[in-house]
Amino acid sequence: MKSITINKRERVEAYESFREDGIIAFQLVDFTISYFGNESSFTLDTIIKEDGTQTVVDGNGFIPSGYEIK
Repeated sequence: MKSITINKRERVEAYESFREDGIIAFQLVDFTISYFGNESSFTLDTIIKEDGTQTVVDGNGFIPSGYEIK
């Protein structure tokens, strides 16, 4: 059985130059994935857009780029 735990860190507001592209903030997110008795923890960058969606910027083997955090 696989489970994913997400812990959001402090949100950082974006500079005006990023706001032109619809990005209002950045946030680091800690992921802990438990799978088949093993556990893997890592931190990924995310962006928060004007419409409220939060997506991973650069993924890894577990979480792909563009993964939306709900």
